[in-house]
Amino acid sequence: MPKENEKQRIFTRRAVIFGGVQAAAFSTLAGRLYYLQFIRAQEYATLSENNRIKLQLIAPERGAIVDRNGTPMATNEKNYRVFIDYSTLSQATFRATLEKLNQIVPLSEKKLAQLKKTRVSSASMPEMLKEHLTWEEVSLIELHMLELSGVYIDVGQIRHYPFVDRAAHLVGYVGAVSEDEVTDSEPLLRLPDFKIGKNGVEKMLEDHLRGTAGIRQLEVNVHGVPVREVGKKPSVSGEAIKLTIDSRLQDYAASLVKDESAAVVVMEVDTGNLLCLVSIPGFDPDSFSKGISSEYWKELSTNKKGPLLNKAISGQYPPGSTFKLMVGLAGLNNGTITPSSTVYCPGQFFLGDHKFNCWKEGGHGTVNFHTAVAQSCDTFFYTVGERLGIDAYAKMSRKFGLGETHALGLTGEKPGIIPDPEWKMNRYKQRWSGGDTINCAIGQGYVLSTPMQLAVMTARMVNGGYAVQPRLWAPHNDKPIFEPIDIKADCLHNAIDAMSAVCNEQIGTAYGKRIAEPRFQMGGKTGTSQVRKILQRGVKQDTIPWEYRHHALFIGFAPVDNPKYAVCVAIEHGGGGAATAAPVARDVLLKIQQLDEEDRNKT
Repeated sequence: MPKENEKQRIFTRRAVIFGGVQAAAFSTLAGRLYYLQFIRAQEYATLSENNRIKLQLIAPERGAIVDRNGTPMATNEKNYRVFIDYSTLSQATFRATLEKLNQIVPLSEKKLAQLKKTRVSSASMPEMLKEHLTWEEVSLIELHMLELSGVYIDVGQIRHYPFVDRAAHLVGYVGAVSEDEVTDSEPLLRLPDFKIGKNGVEKMLEDHLRGTAGIRQLEVNVHGVPVREVGKKPSVSGEAIKLTIDSRLQDYAASLVKDESAAVVVMEVDTGNLLCLVSIPGFDPDSFSKGISSEYWKELSTNKKGPLLNKAISGQYPPGSTFKLMVGLAGLNNGTITPSSTVYCPGQFFLGDHKFNCWKEGGHGTVNFHTAVAQSCDTFFYTVGERLGIDAYAKMSRKFGLGETHALGLTGEKPGIIPDPEWKMNRYKQRWSGGDTINCAIGQGYVLSTPMQLAVMTARMVNGGYAVQPRLWAPHNDKPIFEPIDIKADCLHNAIDAMSAVCNEQIGTAYGKRIAEPRFQMGGKTGTSQVRKILQRGVKQDTIPWEYRHHALFIGFAPVDNPKYAVCVAIEHGGGGAATAAPVARDVLLKIQQLDEEDRNKT
């Protein structure tokens, strides 16, 4: 009996111990379950959801660019693309997927070679394998999607430029994001094949055109392959940009100079609105957006007419005789000359024993400011320039917008050069000479200007003397207020009358290229700038190599009785301003007035 009692005590003790262990284990398990299911329930629910749900950025549609009448100048077209997401793939799976996809939709040899070197990891960004897919190719990929781990189809966009090379420098183009353009604050820039503005308005207004990314929530299976979309926050399209440009005028002006190396700028003299900004030859911006071929790049970069340069804002040329107006205005404004002051032109001007020729052999005889501008007499402006000195007419030039950029917003705008003694000393470590003053007085020597600057100069002369600034975009359609230029009003009237004489009096250098219709009449100034010094008079420009011919320039305004538009035409190596540039300016000024009249009649 005692033995049985002892056994019972041992059994009871063991049962208690075992029961205690069980109770402790159960309590621990219960506590853990409570901790996981109640205390950290939300955290683990989130982790579970993250394993099931994958977030994908949705690229926004880029804003369109249109002209002032709503005509598209940059639009979007659908671009079907196939991507691979490395985050759920092993190296072996990636290889198998790549081989299978290449059987369905052959990839380029270059792309295949690149992909075969890829080492996949969960941190790798998705990569575009092929774009511009046909609908048949999209269907084939969708049909075999279960066999293509990590592969998905995306409908992207590709930029299209309807005006091709006629507005290439103006509108610009988009391109892939470079490494130095990527920022942590903008995840969009890390999307595969996302493109941003690289030039022109596309770059200038990138922040407005880009838009805001959306987010797509995708349910994925155990292999990480998307099964269905469970949520979506739509992207916000970029802003549609309306330019001040009139695409009808842009297209027309480009057609007039299509075989030249030239620039044409037209602006409203009161608002600064640019109606035309042509640089020819241009390039095909679609090629840059899709990925330019090495052959096309070589063709562009070796073309001696410089199709990659925006000549309207970056081409710097001696302004030639168009600059004489600045010398004349400086003389009239400070009293060095009056409208009735005369100079006798025998066909040459002497500074010491150095002779400076007038363009007209035998000279123009006795001329005043009015007739000197009309006939473009060099001797008159040699004389006035010497009396004034460089500082006086350099100061006047800067008031009218020469020698500075105009913050248009386009990349590559150049300031030109309005020289003075300080500039020459800094640049060449040489003192200014009397010969420098004489050369610069007729827009030669060190003076350089862009077509944009010359258009601004013209607008400021004919709008009553206000410092108008050019603009391509007027989001509020406002009429800006510009500061008045410190110049006497009668000086500007004399300049306008003289420019009218250039075109509308028989003595004028552009009389044969005038607008004959009275209500559309224009005024202007011809300019011919030497590329190299011509030692012999009468050399025909078409008999010498193209690159040695003079540049042809013309500035103008219309209508004469109430100036509304200013123009500058610059034709590289075009010969003479009157012969080559003036007809283009005439046709452009006539066209914009006719278009304006047509638009008013429609309303």
